Amino acid sequence: MSNKENFTPFGTRRVLTHLQALMTSLGQLSRSPWATLITFAVIGIALSLPMGFSVVLKNVQVVSGSLHDTGQISLYLKSNLDSDTLNQDLNVLRADQGVAGVKYITPEDGLAEFSKQSGYTNILKGLPNNPIPGVIVVQPSPAFKFDWQVQQLYQRIKQLPGVSNAQLDMQWLQRLKAIVAMGHRATTLLLILFAVAVLLLIGNTIRLTTQHYREEIEIIKLLGGTNSFIRRPFLYSGAIYGFSGGIVAWFIVDIALHFLQNPISELSSLYGSQYETVGLGMHSTLLLLIGGTFLGVLAAYLAANRYIRQISFK
Repeated sequence: MSNKENFTPFGTRRVLTHLQALMTSLGQLSRSPWATLITFAVIGIALSLPMGFSVVLKNVQVVSGSLHDTGQISLYLKSNLDSDTLNQDLNVLRADQGVAGVKYITPEDGLAEFSKQSGYTNILKGLPNNPIPGVIVVQPSPAFKFDWQVQQLYQRIKQLPGVSNAQLDMQWLQRLKAIVAMGHRATTLLLILFAVAVLLLIGNTIRLTTQHYREEIEIIKLLGGTNSFIRRPFLYSGAIYGFSGGIVAWFIVDIALHFLQNPISELSSLYGSQYETVGLGMHSTLLLLIGGTFLGVLAAYLAANRYIRQISFK
């Protein structure tokens, strides 16, 4: 056989070396399947907590974003308002560029709605006069990006001739946004804490594995094996731990999302908004898997590298 036939390209040797390290890593994990599966589950739970909280916040944010249009202005009309003044006010509102929609609720319709909700139908029927005023519900323009724009509209239209009192339904929405902002900071803090927990968990697992294979490591070093060659299977083990934990976390978040779908839909329907529940999505799923793999490799490198360097022969 000629020398040309014995020659193996450097790139091919590197690929074969990595494949050998990967198979060695899989062999190490398969020797203790239950412990490996438990480690996958623990890592998955640790990663699912901040990611699940992030998904919940994402859905609440979608709800609050879709509810931006429901920051309504209610204009309570004067009693005994004549039809000419009412039509004039309605025309002014419809011509206003800051108004997306106008809905007039007659006193009769208002009384019927109140009677239905309160259950005092018989009592209300005995009243000599209808105490419920007419109401114009104004929908601010969706082009408004800031609360001060809605405030300006509110100050402008509450001065209409037929308006007795006005109410801007924005405080609850501002509080919801403040809660969502606080939740994002809490999610970031949880993500950091659980990332450190995953690092410690995988690092400790790899450390125990390297101690278990101490004799093999010593033999490979005696035969001239480099630290990078010895370390490589443990890096693949860390990557498998992190990637598999990410998959488990994805399943946990997906299952939890099904349980939360109905309550979130009910919350949306209470404010007249309908939308499909938002999951992790492709981008977040990739970040979860890549992030879990990176944490696994980093933890394995720190744990294995420190232990391997401690084994030396004088």
